[in-house]
Amino acid sequence: MKQILPKLKELDKHLTFARSAFTKCGFRHVTHYLNGLITLNKKTIKQISAASIEENHHSAINRVLTEAHFEQERLEVRYLKKIEYLTRGQEISLLFDDTLAERDGPKVEEAQNHYNHSNEEFIRGHQFFTSLIYTPILQLPLFPRLYSKNTDSKIEMADDLIEKIMESIHLYSVIFDSWYSDKKLINKCITKGVKVVCAIKTNRSISQEKGKWQNLAEFSNSIDPATFENYFIDEQEYQLKTFNLKLKGVSTVKLMISRSWEPTKKEWGPNFHLISTNIHDTPVQIIRQYSIRWCIETYHRDIKQNLGFAKAHLRKAEGIVRHAIFVSLAYAILRLFMFYRRMDMTIGECCAYIQDKGMDDFVREIVEIEDRETRIDYFEEVFIRRTAKV
Repeated sequence: MKQILPKLKELDKHLTFARSAFTKCGFRHVTHYLNGLITLNKKTIKQISAASIEENHHSAINRVLTEAHFEQERLEVRYLKKIEYLTRGQEISLLFDDTLAERDGPKVEEAQNHYNHSNEEFIRGHQFFTSLIYTPILQLPLFPRLYSKNTDSKIEMADDLIEKIMESIHLYSVIFDSWYSDKKLINKCITKGVKVVCAIKTNRSISQEKGKWQNLAEFSNSIDPATFENYFIDEQEYQLKTFNLKLKGVSTVKLMISRSWEPTKKEWGPNFHLISTNIHDTPVQIIRQYSIRWCIETYHRDIKQNLGFAKAHLRKAEGIVRHAIFVSLAYAILRLFMFYRRMDMTIGECCAYIQDKGMDDFVREIVEIEDRETRIDYFEEVFIRRTAKV
């Protein structure tokens, strides 16, 4: 049986901030597209269009993704204002990372070979620079940016992002993995009074005495394991040791060398190196701050598994970027829906809940049509005649 796209009024109200960035028809089509990403099993343009009770052909939504008037900058400004309002007075962290979407084909723009660290092989597709605003009670994604050899580097994207976010949102910290631990990014945050907590690679140079530098790997390996302190933090056992020292190109930081107990192997894992630009942070504070970074990994998994991030069959780079932005908006809508309803669910559970609730409301709408002939005609139009066309 064909899936029907229900009217999701309770979700759509969270998207009203975006209305001014589109034409009237464009906003209606985008709303259909986001609803389709949230509620349908198959999330292609064709399937979303076919599932809508108002659409006759997928070209209308396809135009929104590739051709229609769309003020991305205005949409982004409006979205940041909404985030600033919702997070005001909270301890706000900015997270950023990158993720891959496998896409191939000779006519797919900006598709390149990228190294996938999770399985240590190259895949062909698109790489996106992604980011997330984190507070203890609400997490909202920012708009992804497509990275390729024809764009800015990911470090430059991160630099631009930090500058833009600091203009409108008061940040407490910026958190990222070792790939982004560039001295320019760290120093920018320090000069703005924003704390950085990040991993660093062992090829960095550190100094405990003025003028004496050594490789972090050499320094780390020279430490007697017996001098590590044992901690049990959030159900994980650690051995930790901290130092206040200078990181080359950066002012004095707190370096923490940690290793976690691996129960399956019954041994301690390899040394892992974190820094905080607040030298007064305790080991527990640093571990907990850096663990926040896992939220962006969860975000990547959710948009791929539940919101069709990697399912866009588009050739033009503009359409590919717009699809990524709309997926991030769909994720934000779900987060806001759960936030206002005080619901504790995963994104997948929330999609299933909304799909069931939306269809129940839709059937109720049909049943409540008083005129029997009108009710039957409407039912046939939605569930029978349209299904026959698919």
